[in-house]
Amino acid sequence: MNKFNFLFRIAINVIMLSCTTAYAQTDSQKVILQKPIPQNAGFDVIVKTNGDIVYGLVKEVGPYFISYQRTDIPDGPIYTIPRNEVYVISYRNQVKDYITPVNDQFQEQPYYSQRFINYKKDTGLFKHGIVRIQFGFIRSFTKVKDVKTYSSSGSFPVVSVGYEVLFKQNLNLGVQIGFGTHNFSGQQFSAYDSTQTDVTLKENIFALYLYGRYYLLKNASPLQPYIAAGVGITSSNIISNNKISFTNDNSQVILVKSGERSTGLGLMARAGAEYFISNQLQLSLDAGYGLSVINAGIAFTLK
Repeated sequence: MNKFNFLFRIAINVIMLSCTTAYAQTDSQKVILQKPIPQNAGFDVIVKTNGDIVYGLVKEVGPYFISYQRTDIPDGPIYTIPRNEVYVISYRNQVKDYITPVNDQFQEQPYYSQRFINYKKDTGLFKHGIVRIQFGFIRSFTKVKDVKTYSSSGSFPVVSVGYEVLFKQNLNLGVQIGFGTHNFSGQQFSAYDSTQTDVTLKENIFALYLYGRYYLLKNASPLQPYIAAGVGITSSNIISNNKISFTNDNSQVILVKSGERSTGLGLMARAGAEYFISNQLQLSLDAGYGLSVINAGIAFTLK
């Protein structure tokens, strides 16, 4: 009997131990839970002020621009977004960085980054405009007929004065007034009546253009290439002096003076670059069609 009780107790203990092991295994499986995947694991989320979302790896949050790299091009170029266009950055570790509002930074930004600001909304259309003075070289515009038959002499370069305002991102609108002089001279000989005519021409030109200047880059580089095009009114006033002398009688000389004025539609198309020395001072150089082939100038940004 004692032997039977002993075996019975051993069997009960084995059954209880098996149940306990199975229960422990069941509980251990319940404890192991899959770790949740972060919402933006592996990349940062840039939320812009207009509601657009940009996914990438943020490289730098600068005072004027935020640079990032696209996740689908790990070894690709670095892209930039103007800081004033970004509302918040949600980093891949779930840390959020709310960007300083535009109005708090505006006064500290260089002009070439202020180009991205909406002037109509934030500053007014006629604030922070540009006064531009340019000097033109190599004659382009003239109303002199058969101009290739004359030789040109030194004349005062074409001077242009303009004022620009930012209309929208990377696009300036402006008005420009230009004026200058061209001098020409030539000789004509007539065997029929034995006369020689010495011709001198002075052309005074004037132009009024409405134009747009578009900057090709969207970064904070101080060197900014651009293209410009416009339409306006051009005026040419030609004063001619003809000295007619007879080859068989040098004592006879006839002087003839005349004038001609022409006004019409004028076009301007140029390409060049502008270098920002400081926030208020820029240098420019461009070439193209207009009053002159090459223009070199200086510009002042108003505060």
